[in-house]
Amino acid sequence: MNFRLFLASFSLFLGALVTTSAQVTPNTTTGPVTDLKTLVDQIQTKLRAGQTSAADLASELAAFDALLAKYAVQRTDDVAQILYMQATLHGQVLNDSEKMKELFSRLKTDFPGTKSAAAVDAALTALNRRAKAKEASASLVGKPAPQLHFNWTTREGLKTLADLKGKVVVLDFWATWCGPCVSSFPQVRELTAHYKDLAVVVVGVTSIQGSISGLQPQRIDTKGDAQKEYTLMADYIKAKAITWTIAFSAEEVFNPDYGITGIPHMAIIAPDGTLRHTGLHPAMPHADKVEKIDALLREFKLPVRATAVLP
Repeated sequence: MNFRLFLASFSLFLGALVTTSAQVTPNTTTGPVTDLKTLVDQIQTKLRAGQTSAADLASELAAFDALLAKYAVQRTDDVAQILYMQATLHGQVLNDSEKMKELFSRLKTDFPGTKSAAAVDAALTALNRRAKAKEASASLVGKPAPQLHFNWTTREGLKTLADLKGKVVVLDFWATWCGPCVSSFPQVRELTAHYKDLAVVVVGVTSIQGSISGLQPQRIDTKGDAQKEYTLMADYIKAKAITWTIAFSAEEVFNPDYGITGIPHMAIIAPDGTLRHTGLHPAMPHADKVEKIDALLREFKLPVRATAVLP
């Protein structure tokens, strides 16, 4: 389930409307755009409350069909977007790829020439790519974690992933330009604090990106100057109150060895160096992350914090 991709898809749609606002009058209070936004807001509320099954979303799924019936005589981009988001909900939240493909096929047939129809092939390609990456990641579980080599890090003496053997290692692949990565900092900070003085190391892994975002209103260009990017990262860490280890890996942050096609991407490595969990999101519930990490600490007979964990 990846409801963040679903919501991101809708955010891109709304962003596109800003550039074509002349097509939508400012005083519009009804219509396909407004109705779709209202429906997605309802879905978002349920998803954030943990209601992610088809049964939980039954009324919203029915609402998509009702909207398409309401605007059946219109063959516009705005109405096509309703069908696009319905397909996306099935594929990215309910993990029903067959239903998603069925709806996408209907979209191409019923709304030819629309932007949504044109986006179908790219969406299906991305879906297949994510499926293959997920399969590749799953095949790594229980095997030695792919090696990482660090060119710059805030942890003294840390040169490779192997230097952390004997500890539970939480890898958070991220970049300064990645909004979801930055917005998950409070959760990563909370996790780091929970395991202070225990055999757990949280490492935010990035790679040279050619720029730093978030220090100034405009991104700072560092292309061709790795040292400048390292120096600015030190400033960034202070500005963002980052309390966990940050490291630049020689490997790209979209590391194919870990099956990474999008960030943030969290992986958990056991003290013996085997990869145990991957494809997690740092903003997942704190208790869920702690449960996974504590299980590894107990397995390797390492101390576990006895205090209660807040959800």
